[in-house]
Amino acid sequence: MPYFNASNTLIERPGNFILTDVNIIPYHREGDEGIYRQIITDQVLEFKIYESLESPFLHGDMTLVDGVNLISSIPLTGFERLEFKLYTPGEQRGYDFSVLSGHPMMITGIRNKAMLKDRIQSYVLEFCSMERVKNDLTKVSQAFTGTTDEAVSSLVRDNLDSKKNLIIEETKTVAKYIAPRVKPVHAIKQLSGLSESKNFNNSGYKFYETGTGFHYKTFESMFCNESGTPRPVRARYSPKIVTYRDEKGDRDIINALQAVSHFKIKHQFDTLRHLNFGTYASKTITHDIFNKTITEDTFDYHTNYEKEKHLEDGDDKGVVPFFNFALGKTISDFPDTKTHFVSGTDKVHNDYDYLGRSHSDDKRISQKAALSSIILEIQVPGFTGISVGEVVHFTHPSFKELKNSADKDNDPYLSGRYLITSITHSVGLKLSKTHTMTVELVKDSFSKPLPEDNIDLFTGQENEKGLSYSQYRIDKA
Repeated sequence: MPYFNASNTLIERPGNFILTDVNIIPYHREGDEGIYRQIITDQVLEFKIYESLESPFLHGDMTLVDGVNLISSIPLTGFERLEFKLYTPGEQRGYDFSVLSGHPMMITGIRNKAMLKDRIQSYVLEFCSMERVKNDLTKVSQAFTGTTDEAVSSLVRDNLDSKKNLIIEETKTVAKYIAPRVKPVHAIKQLSGLSESKNFNNSGYKFYETGTGFHYKTFESMFCNESGTPRPVRARYSPKIVTYRDEKGDRDIINALQAVSHFKIKHQFDTLRHLNFGTYASKTITHDIFNKTITEDTFDYHTNYEKEKHLEDGDDKGVVPFFNFALGKTISDFPDTKTHFVSGTDKVHNDYDYLGRSHSDDKRISQKAALSSIILEIQVPGFTGISVGEVVHFTHPSFKELKNSADKDNDPYLSGRYLITSITHSVGLKLSKTHTMTVELVKDSFSKPLPEDNIDLFTGQENEKGLSYSQYRIDKA
């Protein structure tokens, strides 16, 4: 996939967008035969589209200023379809919610209805993918046999009845899975948490939707391709003054599209949270019911780090420093920090894997928690050619005085490759007439290794003269 495939000639300024007529398609027919469309483009003040790795479906909301009482004239009941297309000029990727070439969204609610002035009201329409509604209408009670990615594909095509693209990473987990009368997405989540990648040494998949369709992938397949080579970054974002011209005076829209107007680090580290989740170390106690055995396995972050793929290529770039924490032990030498209790039996169905547990659940939990170590949020111009699950580069300023003009003005740890975990597209039609994005980025490794040290700087350094006292004796003193 090419790096930031934006058109430098078709985009007049950052935030340009192409929007077709916004139509509401009622569930009933009105007038001549065929689909009846109520055009509401003139009533739309702004709208938002939400993408997230943590959300199986696209959804959004649209603010309307209504002076013709659309709510009662259509009428709106929450069963209408919403139709429009949103694209960045010159970009093929975008959001096609049309009937003929795409997949309309479904209106599901109205909120914040208020009177602006006499006979003029405003309200927010909520909408989502049709599959979201189908998921709530459907329960799955059937057995699936084969690889778990085949089961997910069947759930998407047969149970969610989706005609959208499905981009899927193959699994090596071959199992018999019985969906116990649950919603399709619930079944997919069960399979996702227990499936192991065919190409990478991990487990745990993400199921999510973007403008290109549904995706079923591991984090490592988002970081790199099948051979393990890091995927090229899709954009290079950095805080800078927006310039429409380069040094020669030519238009440089691509540079302007990658200018960050505002950013904030939502999390940089959270030691207590990582201890609670078992990011650094954990122990798994497995009870085999059939063979009546109990086994213990330990997880060590530093030992496991080199066995996985990460956003930053190279060893010793993890978010957990390697140092003498206490008594000659590193922070990853305390497996009792988090204990996982698992009950299950392998090969219950002959040679099929047992889906009651994952063989690498501790790694999955640690990997996901490590990806929440550094959470960055940026505000950038809108661009429909970029989606969640893709890798971008962010240059974080150093915030220190530069003593030499040749020094790089960036943070050596926080600058680098990030994974997009959520995008909020905001499109203003009346006031700003601009498309902007709020993008959340995460990072599981640094561009530069953290310092290492074998010297114990903690043991014996604190006051060891603490005494115990009786509260009542203190009261009598």
